[in-house]
Amino acid sequence: MEKIMDTTARKAGAADQTNIDSKHIDVLDGVRALAVFGVLWFHFWQQNWIMPYIDLPFLSRLGLPQTLNLLYLPRAGFLFVDWLLFLSAFCLFLPYARAALEKQALPDTRLFYKKRIARIVPSYFVAVLLIFFLVSVPSQAYRSVSDALGDLVPTLTFTQTFFPDTLLDNRINGVLWTAAIEMQFYVFFPFLAKAFSKKPVWTYLGMLAVSVLYLRGFALSHPESIRLTVNQLPAFFGVFANGMAFAFLFVLAGKHLKRSPQLSTLALVGLIAGVALLVRMMQATPEPKLIQVWQAQTRFSLSLVFALITVSAALTFSGIRWLFSNKIMRFLSLISYNVYIWHQWIAVRFKEWRIPRWTGQQPPNMTGDTVWQWKYTALILAATFALAVAATYHVEHPMAKRIMAWHPPMREAGPLITLEVIEPEDVADESAQQSIE
Repeated sequence: MEKIMDTTARKAGAADQTNIDSKHIDVLDGVRALAVFGVLWFHFWQQNWIMPYIDLPFLSRLGLPQTLNLLYLPRAGFLFVDWLLFLSAFCLFLPYARAALEKQALPDTRLFYKKRIARIVPSYFVAVLLIFFLVSVPSQAYRSVSDALGDLVPTLTFTQTFFPDTLLDNRINGVLWTAAIEMQFYVFFPFLAKAFSKKPVWTYLGMLAVSVLYLRGFALSHPESIRLTVNQLPAFFGVFANGMAFAFLFVLAGKHLKRSPQLSTLALVGLIAGVALLVRMMQATPEPKLIQVWQAQTRFSLSLVFALITVSAALTFSGIRWLFSNKIMRFLSLISYNVYIWHQWIAVRFKEWRIPRWTGQQPPNMTGDTVWQWKYTALILAATFALAVAATYHVEHPMAKRIMAWHPPMREAGPLITLEVIEPEDVADESAQQSIE
């Protein structure tokens, strides 16, 4: 009898290994970490000017240039912001797609907003208030109280993208505009998700139409203001639409497909093709004056490339998936939100504060002082990690737990008392499968 049970258990385990799990997609940890650290490399490179040229003399024997030029990686690292926004829509829509395809009730809207606030707000508010009161105000970055409030209030309310001066010259933390886009999207997401669950094709086309009309009909027709318009919420609706669509398709594939060598091989080909396409697009990034126009023109196709890489990585061989889901990647994903919040601010401030010490009028990155460049890079990386770890474990996690545990006081009057039940999958979905924001 025990042998029969063991055999059955082994068969069940083997069957489980062929299932495509849409509740916890292991590779999303690594994908998210790569996207965040791609943006980090871009912002660090803007300050340190370390050029990634790698000498490989043996290539000359093959008739190839012996210097490997990887400059396109940091130079076009800003493109990974779009990947983070794609991942946001992809991860958030997964439980809606499962519910729709399994004909179950859709996730509770109030719980969705509560979880988003718990995830985004604590670390964000702490960073904004610390920087504002301890650095921006004491350094006399503002001419008046109204000038200071003009920076602080939009930043705290996630509306800085609506104010040109605050968006282009935020003296608190410039990268936080991305979190503002996320929070603005969250306002509409439950309604879009419900519509997408019922009418996926029409909702997808509607979101795509918003993006096309905004980018083609407005932003690109006024290139003089493209810096302000290219990073507004409507400009990302095509990216969000692709995130939701591919989440739906992934869950659908999980219901009808099993993992197999054939599927894994096909996914590996897709992964390689996606990376090759991404490299070509990064290498094709134009000069800074034309970047925003190019972004507006290629944003939708770029999000399809990110979709191809993400889905292919999730469907390929377990060994490849492990590269995205090992302990290091999970840790980097865990702290990635706070890495994103702090990395650029630290890089700019350390250089401004001359850490490590430098003299003269020109920063050492402009004079070719490679020793300083590497010391500076090591210091800002260490400071970013230290602050990110501290913020994750001492601000984000404890505050998120408090927010999720809080329930509004029940009314004393009234004959009925209802208790909200949080399904286990709601907790599971709050794992590392959250995008940045």
